[in-house]
Amino acid sequence: NNCPYKVRRFNWFLYNSNDEFDYHMNDDLGRMVLNPDVVVRSRGVMEKCSMCIQMTQKTILDAKRDGREIKDGELKTACSAACSSGAMVFGDINDKHSKVAKLKEDNRMYHLLEHIGTKPNVIYQTKVRNTTEA
Repeated sequence: NNCPYKVRRFNWFLYNSNDEFDYHMNDDLGRMVLNPDVVVRSRGVMEKCSMCIQMTQKTILDAKRDGREIKDGELKTACSAACSSGAMVFGDINDKHSKVAKLKEDNRMYHLLEHIGTKPNVIYQTKVRNTTEA
């Protein structure tokens, strides 16, 4: 797997033959290491961000069960939920009234490698530089 966006991560862990790991699986904290909604790959497999598909699916299913639309800002990834500054935003870009769709219209936004036509779903914002001399 050779990701052009340099977001790959190498899985160094081999859970299935680690005796210490099996010991810790007997308590609640140890069981939280594995997320049953995410595939646990074996050691040596390259991994990329899944955009927390398990969190997205849970939000969609909860809204469907409640018979309602998904609210703007309700869809979150782990990194966007943990970002206290609000610099990472996740949402439905097809909803013209959503925060993420409004942010897309800012002239500071750009896609990585957009000049080669990859059309990624991740949008970045350029750094604000104060070039005015005092």
